[in-house]
Amino acid sequence: MNVIRNGFKPASTVKALLGGLAASGLLALSLNAQAQTCVVTNWDIQTNLTNTDTGTPAAGNRRYGGPCGLRVPVDGTARFLTDESPTAESTYIARFYAFLDSAGADPMIIYAAGDGSTDQIQVWYNFPNAGDLTLRVKDSTAGNNDLTFSSVGTGWHSVEFVWESDASAEVRFAVNDDDPLNDQTMTVDTSGISIAEAFLGNPGGVNTGGTIDFDDFDSRRISRPGRLCRGDTDDNVSISLADLNAVGNEVISGGTVISGGQPDYDENGVVGFSDLNNIFTNHVQIGNSTCVF
Repeated sequence: MNVIRNGFKPASTVKALLGGLAASGLLALSLNAQAQTCVVTNWDIQTNLTNTDTGTPAAGNRRYGGPCGLRVPVDGTARFLTDESPTAESTYIARFYAFLDSAGADPMIIYAAGDGSTDQIQVWYNFPNAGDLTLRVKDSTAGNNDLTFSSVGTGWHSVEFVWESDASAEVRFAVNDDDPLNDQTMTVDTSGISIAEAFLGNPGGVNTGGTIDFDDFDSRRISRPGRLCRGDTDDNVSISLADLNAVGNEVISGGTVISGGQPDYDENGVVGFSDLNNIFTNHVQIGNSTCVF
């Protein structure tokens, strides 16, 4: 995975699943799958995950953006990646994409962030009910405080939260939405708490016999990453004929020619003719270049 650190002290950490071509490879309109090296070793620690757990669609992996995606088995073994770039952070914002259709129905932690010894933030799937996504935040007395989006449905999901250390911290949680007005919010006393590490995967070692796909993890101190532009294959935050052609090349090649950006317009986990139809109908045909997030 490539780690992009902006500034002398990382205010933003972006974890991608591409190695060997450097970050510039993410900007290509069309990428040959045979040229891609998908790795997890750019994360600080890999617990029971190896480079064989990530790959391109041609190798059977799902991805949301760029050529590579991570597939985590939910098989009773704790399998997760660790980001140690946080340094006693008093503000922490993170966003990632998860494909949960094959995860199974048991409650499970799919993301956590802690102070070096205890999880202070967790994202749960299938809790409190099957199909729910819940953000759990510890307060200064170690009590649990939850925000829940119920029955989130199928396909790729963007998961984003905003956290701070404060006696009256405003915690925000967003799923599949870029509008702050639609955030779930709560006020929590998180004074004295800081974030020093983050975990992505199946850290609890839940066993359903299923899998979870992850992509596009982004953590920051300030500003929200937000959702990525659907159908934008060249990352110019605009939809055009070039994007239609790039997605078409991937579809026609059966996934051996990989488009950049976010080609899965309908977010169903497969880049196919439905994505072509959506890009053509909603954008190219009517001259609408505006992104749909």
